[in-house]
Amino acid sequence: MNMSWLQQLSCAWQKTQLQRPELASMFTTPSAEQWVAIDCEMTGLNPKKHHLLSVAVIHINGNTIDTGNGMHLVCSPPVMPDRDTIVIHGLRTADVEHGMSYDDMLALLLPFIGNRPIVGFCTQLDMAFLNPLVKRYMGTPLPNEVIDLRHLYSRRISGHTQGLSGQAQHLTRILAHYNIPELGAHDAYNDAVMTAMAFLHVR
Repeated sequence: MNMSWLQQLSCAWQKTQLQRPELASMFTTPSAEQWVAIDCEMTGLNPKKHHLLSVAVIHINGNTIDTGNGMHLVCSPPVMPDRDTIVIHGLRTADVEHGMSYDDMLALLLPFIGNRPIVGFCTQLDMAFLNPLVKRYMGTPLPNEVIDLRHLYSRRISGHTQGLSGQAQHLTRILAHYNIPELGAHDAYNDAVMTAMAFLHVR
């Protein structure tokens, strides 16, 4: 997908705020047919009081999902998750206690993302947690195009762009629509793989 002139202008301005020159390639025009699927797990859904726990990313090249070279990065948040939330994100206190710092996570994550458009499910929430950390780390939020699978699917099945269909609210319904097998739920890496598989059907 080619960036519009407005996106190009915004990207150029963001690049002037970049504090880490080694990440300048993130601001270049992406190659065609290359994306990165992402999924984040958090301690809750409120970016103002909850924290990022893990991020999984997988490259999509044309019609191929490069599962052999994906990343699943577990972080150590400033506040440990409640035991009650383990059923949601699947990460135990012991897992995140030995997780990496946010800066160490971003040092691996950002070069992997590069300039690829980001594909996710409910990307607005993922970006709300990720972008403040990215901005603190490199001086600017992620410059990448962000593609929300929910909106793609809603347009595909309803033929309109305003609002989301009820079916698009849940990833499991999209998977079922295309007979995509469900992997283990509430695991960031599995969710990223399933998002990538669904994207290849919907795009």
